[in-house]
Amino acid sequence: MLWNASRLIVTTACVLGYALNAYASPQTCSEGLSGVYATFSQSTATSGTGSFALPSGRYSVLPGFTWEGAGTIQYINVGLDEPLGGGNSMVTTYGSAKNASNLNVRTKTNSIPPGSPITKKILVTIRFAQATPSSGWGFSVVDLDVDQVRFRAKDANGVDVPVATTASWFIQTFDASPTVDGSNLPSWDAAQAAVVGSESTSSTWRATIDTSSGDTEAGAAWFQPNVSLSEITFEYQSIVQTGAPSFHILIAACQSAQVVPSPTATPTPTPLPAGDSDADGIPDNQDGSSDPDGDGVPNYLDKDSDGDTVTDITEGAGDPDGDGLPNFADGDSDGDGIGDAIERDPTEDAPLPSGNDGNGDGIDDGLSAETNTPLTDSDGDGIPNSSDTDSDNDNKTDTDEAFDLDGNGVADVAPSGEDANQNGIDDAFDDLQSRDSLNLAFVGGTSDAPCDSVKLAAKKAAVTRRLIALADRVPSFARRMTTCGGAYPSSLVKGATAMRRAFERRLASAFKDIELSCPTTVCSKVTKTADHRALTSFANDLFQSAKRSKLNAIKMCGETPSSKPDRRPKTDAYLAQLVSDIKKLPRTVSRCE
Repeated sequence: MLWNASRLIVTTACVLGYALNAYASPQTCSEGLSGVYATFSQSTATSGTGSFALPSGRYSVLPGFTWEGAGTIQYINVGLDEPLGGGNSMVTTYGSAKNASNLNVRTKTNSIPPGSPITKKILVTIRFAQATPSSGWGFSVVDLDVDQVRFRAKDANGVDVPVATTASWFIQTFDASPTVDGSNLPSWDAAQAAVVGSESTSSTWRATIDTSSGDTEAGAAWFQPNVSLSEITFEYQSIVQTGAPSFHILIAACQSAQVVPSPTATPTPTPLPAGDSDADGIPDNQDGSSDPDGDGVPNYLDKDSDGDTVTDITEGAGDPDGDGLPNFADGDSDGDGIGDAIERDPTEDAPLPSGNDGNGDGIDDGLSAETNTPLTDSDGDGIPNSSDTDSDNDNKTDTDEAFDLDGNGVADVAPSGEDANQNGIDDAFDDLQSRDSLNLAFVGGTSDAPCDSVKLAAKKAAVTRRLIALADRVPSFARRMTTCGGAYPSSLVKGATAMRRAFERRLASAFKDIELSCPTTVCSKVTKTADHRALTSFANDLFQSAKRSKLNAIKMCGETPSSKPDRRPKTDAYLAQLVSDIKKLPRTVSRCE
């Protein structure tokens, strides 16, 4: 027996000082056989493996696995920096996670205004060497504050598991770290099988950038699957304008006294019949059972398989851009870099997705009433914009016109030739899928080139990256002190966190108007100088905190600054880089009047 028949109910959590939010009692491992946490390893920047190390005569019920990341990745690292402090039912079930290996995934900064559609996301897929058992293991997602994550899975036959089933795996949200006060609980959105960070202004999965700027650390949730799986995918997004948050994945399994069977081939899925379940004119066996838009509805039941707001019956199964994806599964049918969701109707007053699908037909509720209207055909040549690479028939390609952001006749963005997340949109254009990110001249509109201030988004993102690198020095050296027997300098860490947040708020507030886009004829210049001084002052304060933390760590570890070569990151170099990037922020910015 892998499971004990009893149910565990945590009653001492509040006494221990940890705020818990339990919705189900976890199943425990068999008596005398505690759990073990997976050890992650990394072979490339975006891929690696996972395994379970146990004493002789003990085996994990969960097979080994591979992992792979795709999307707007800043980095993926293997680490030990989210140990899951006690007081939650996951460590009660599987044992202490103090030294548990985990996958740390960080996304790139959104750098777009609050209210804009979220475009940056990372997909981390874990593929098991053989089908998992239907019980006996669990996983957790940790450090959800200004971000969100939802997961999808495939069963042992490679068929998508319904969202309602994955949602049933939820056990508990909790505060993962003993160094915080237990109040940082994320929200659980069962309808999306998603964990929404504690600093979000919404308790459900967000489709647009939030106004929140907090970063609290340690909000977590954990789950126990109840069906046999071949793979599981985590979709991770930042929900704020600035900063580049990260989250962590931990996997645990019960021990077994029996040898786990050798990996076997995954059974071939039974082909779908040639019917047409969703009445989209595409046979089920051509639609398939995949779910490219991640809405939990397989293609053969999904009236908008790729989630681009154009129905499958309208798009059909052609492939005009020759990328191997039929239109109904291709977010950019003509391969011009402009998503079908925009080309469907690029006018300023066109309806936008709501992010909800109440009736489960695969069509966004905000667009359901619009889906039977004809697609926009700007030049009237009988080819809709979504399949026309020269939508206004001016002998200039849509790619050149739409991504000529400064109006000089030359596209500022070039295709990469790669499509890592297989959404049909070239990776170079993935983050530019909103009307505000384009020059609408591609449809013959009168949109002038945006103000030159739009270019500043990259400069702001560079400043934010340097800020995070410098701020991370303080807790990094603080952790070094604890390994050498020193006391954790919580005041330094808290102070550095407060300075970082103040810096990000000042950056967002002082330069918020540079994210606007407007005709150049109504752009005026506004002088900004004091904010450069304020940002530089914050940077120097962070540098002093990092320097003190570093010197304390060296001393606590029985070393001196000159006793041996310093292999730690040069904190003064981080300061110099950050100050240099601050200086690149303009003294004048544009705004629309």
